[in-house]
Amino acid sequence: MQDKKPRNPADFPVLGVLDLGPAHGYDLCRELKERLGDVWRLRTSHIYALLAGLEKDGLVRHDRVDQETRPAKKVFSITDEGRLVFLGWLRSPVMNVRDIRLEFLAKLHFTRFDSPTAAADLIANQLSVCRSNEKRLKKNRASCKTETDCAALDFKLAMLDATAVWLMRLLAKGRHQSDRTE
Repeated sequence: MQDKKPRNPADFPVLGVLDLGPAHGYDLCRELKERLGDVWRLRTSHIYALLAGLEKDGLVRHDRVDQETRPAKKVFSITDEGRLVFLGWLRSPVMNVRDIRLEFLAKLHFTRFDSPTAAADLIANQLSVCRSNEKRLKKNRASCKTETDCAALDFKLAMLDATAVWLMRLLAKGRHQSDRTE
């Protein structure tokens, strides 16, 4: 069953790390910093707040693990429902070009652990969304009424074009790398 509740985009990198295996809060913070530090920066307090919300929604659970000389720690795991929600997010393109820098790059990172074709599928789907958005904006551009509106649409079109070029390079690079590994 897919989660219909709108999720905080920051939930998904947390679910992504937990999809790779259980972790306690400190390890989760370290993993996120190592995996997505330059892309997505989450403070420790933010991660713990996200974990509380994810647990409340049934997407993660925790077990208390006793330690000899320290207080017990919570080790978090993704639930089956959490995995379904995560995979639904992971396999879907972002709808706005502004979401490429955070969400798409995080998705691209985690697709490496999903399936051999997941990254190429995600990139191809994202390219399709960019092309569709480009067609829609070109129609709007033909009827824009003010110079400011035209400039804003021109900027969005330029961003979409640059993003499409980058996505095509990623696809070509992926094909080239898979040719070398086969």
